[in-house]
Amino acid sequence: MSDDFQFPEPVPEAEQSPEPLPRQRAPTVLPWMVAALAVVALGVVSVYAKKLIDDQSARAYQAMRMADEVGSRANKMEADQKDARRQAITSSEKTDELRAANARLTEQVTDKDSALAHLRERHKQLVTDVRSAMRTSKGKALAKKLDRILARDAAVERSEALTSQSPDAGIRRR
Repeated sequence: MSDDFQFPEPVPEAEQSPEPLPRQRAPTVLPWMVAALAVVALGVVSVYAKKLIDDQSARAYQAMRMADEVGSRANKMEADQKDARRQAITSSEKTDELRAANARLTEQVTDKDSALAHLRERHKQLVTDVRSAMRTSKGKALAKKLDRILARDAAVERSEALTSQSPDAGIRRR
């Protein structure tokens, strides 16, 4: 049995070479890999941040648009409410307004009638004064009397114009 099993023959140690070790990567590759991974991560983060900012600005723009729309709707509703209030005048209010308008018209007619009567009186007085001056005077004296009569009439007219411009008279004249 011992014949079947044989020991290897001893080889001198100088002749044996150690087995070659597997080749290892250079140690400078690892920092480059980390840097590349960081650049990729930074790119992904920046794209995501841009997307978030764009979404947020789109929401803000949408909110501003909606606020403008709500504001315009509110203004339109206010205008509609004012129109509805104007149209919702009751019949008693309409009757009151018509009575007031009728009273103003009656007052104007009365004022015009009294003004016409006053002008007729002035005209009659002026004609009477001119006729009496014509009977009693001639030449330069007649001219002087006529000038005095016309001056007095102009003064009366001016005083009436001033009283018609007072606030109370202005309301009645309308």
